[in-house]
Amino acid sequence: MVSRPGTALWSIGIVIAVLFIALFVFIAYDIVSKGISPDAASKWLITQPFIVLGRDFLFAVGGVLWVIGTIVFFLEISGRTVLGFRIIRQELRWDAVDVSITALCAALYGGALAATGGIPIIPGFTWVRPGNALAPLFGILFGVPGALGVAIGNFIADALTGYLSIGSIGGFIGNFIIAWVPYKLMKDHSFRTPRSLIEYYIWGGIIGSIWVSLYISWWLDLLEPVIGLPRPLIWGWFAPWVIFNNCIVTLTITPILGYILYQPIKMRGLYWKDRVAIKG
Repeated sequence: MVSRPGTALWSIGIVIAVLFIALFVFIAYDIVSKGISPDAASKWLITQPFIVLGRDFLFAVGGVLWVIGTIVFFLEISGRTVLGFRIIRQELRWDAVDVSITALCAALYGGALAATGGIPIIPGFTWVRPGNALAPLFGILFGVPGALGVAIGNFIADALTGYLSIGSIGGFIGNFIIAWVPYKLMKDHSFRTPRSLIEYYIWGGIIGSIWVSLYISWWLDLLEPVIGLPRPLIWGWFAPWVIFNNCIVTLTITPILGYILYQPIKMRGLYWKDRVAIKG
């Protein structure tokens, strides 16, 4: 019997998903077995690339990502977007529905982060956050209103948990980026095809998590004289932890939520592609 192409693609997609999850489960075991402390962090598997690359290289790359991410944020908020190599106008309605989507995403994300943020890793800067699973999901489903809601929600969470500071500015745009990356770079947002899953694991899981980590870490490094967080701690503990913390929840929880919610959201006309007009 000859297997159908669709079955083969699903098999490949599932294998890739399992490998991604298995990798970060192993990283979780590695972190737990070696301890969650500044001294132990230098021995984590996920920390080794940061040690090898060094602070100067990471600061340079983080600076580039910071500039790109900040430009992207203001472009999208101003009603423009990048299509290929062009900047074009993207007309959002910003009617009662879009405003409500932004407010609801902000409330849900901020509440989820505050409710699931009971284990501080670096007090005042980061903690274990299962609520992060909602960030790429809101971007994928709702586009810019969802991503803006995620940014505001992170601000709300910092305020509710007593962590609001100048460092939260980096977290504001950084969280917008983690929602924006899969919304913008995935072609299939349905979570119902092998292509959609593979795209999500690459863009929403890995690339988005690395970008938000380097974006916020660069900002904290720049503000080191003000906030007093040592640079070795930023790049040797905070940055790898943010990547791990984002990946472990976005690779496991988000695809399940996306599979459940995509069809109902689309059927109700709330999916972002049904609410945006592109002007060339």
